[in-house]
Amino acid sequence: MRDFSNSTMVELATLIAKHLKQKDIDVVLVGGLAVEIYTENLYLTKDIDMVNQSDNSPSEIHTAMAEIGFHKQGRVYANPTTDICAEFPSGPLSVGDQLIQDTTIIETDYGELPNLIVADVVKDRLAAHFHWGDRQSLTQALTVMRVHTISPPELKAFCDSEGKPEQFEILEKLWRRIRENKLSTMEEVEALIVDETVTSL
Repeated sequence: MRDFSNSTMVELATLIAKHLKQKDIDVVLVGGLAVEIYTENLYLTKDIDMVNQSDNSPSEIHTAMAEIGFHKQGRVYANPTTDICAEFPSGPLSVGDQLIQDTTIIETDYGELPNLIVADVVKDRLAAHFHWGDRQSLTQALTVMRVHTISPPELKAFCDSEGKPEQFEILEKLWRRIRENKLSTMEEVEALIVDETVTSL
């Protein structure tokens, strides 16, 4: 069995994507690792989430993952040589109620890694905040926006389509304070969100 104890998250995700591609299983990276990549490691995760864009059956994924030593344990695939787990959330690939048509390829030191485009990573995190009240997801969204200079007006149509026009005003206010205070870390952004939440009570 191959030893993945020294493999990084990105290395392992790239290896899994390449291996599955060889089996005609096309996956796209989503979730925490997509955030980690786009925040340039300001956010760290221990899970790899990939959505299967092919019509493969779960058994085909089971077989392919077993070939590289990953076996299903509950919802995730685990390997005894690493703490990193892989999960394949059910499709179709979407953010909120919107189906995703375009993805991108991230060039890593280990090869090509299919990923959401940066704007869709922001929308995905915003959707989690809108519908589940997940404050960490809002922190992640704003941090990606900060790193990649994505301004709130680019997200207004998405907020409206998700039935959350009032959240756009909050997003604008937080974004303005992030820029004014020149916040650059996820911890600083989270502290700002907590401060705004307490102030609004």
